Amino acid sequence: MNSRNDALDVHDCDCVSLQYGTATTPPVTFESPCECRDNHGEHRWAVKNDPSTPPVDASAIQVVTPSDVFSWPGPGEHLTQSSERTGIENNWFALTGRVVAVKVEMDGDLHLALQDATGDKAGIVVCEIPAKQQWCSIRETVFSWTTTRFPFHTSSDRNLKLIETPIITVT
Repeated sequence: MNSRNDALDVHDCDCVSLQYGTATTPPVTFESPCECRDNHGEHRWAVKNDPSTPPVDASAIQVVTPSDVFSWPGPGEHLTQSSERTGIENNWFALTGRVVAVKVEMDGDLHLALQDATGDKAGIVVCEIPAKQQWCSIRETVFSWTTTRFPFHTSSDRNLKLIETPIITVT
């Protein structure tokens, strides 16, 4: 995969990053990019496990940048842990931006912070790569952009040190 302008086929882009956990939760162990133990958390679990795939007709997928998303109004309703997709979340987007941060979460997911490739407009969008086997090759690519060595343990969300800041597209 060419890390300068990669097209990651991630179709679970969750633009809300919530933190959870307490001091009494066990540390999460990342054994490899694709395997973690003691991960926990189920924020909007049904949305994260949505099995739908992108439309076959590419014209049904809107091309956007992080600054475009940043300019959208927030949801018109209060979202809870069990909220289903609502409003604009039911649309498909191809989001292109530069990776400016990668964070591991206590649920084992990776969060990629994307900003416009030019870096001159406001807005960062966080896209999520779940800790599931079908995302393994993408997770391996993302970890290759960092200095991370395995295994590692963490008792809280952790920002990873980037050695590359590629421009990617997530759908």
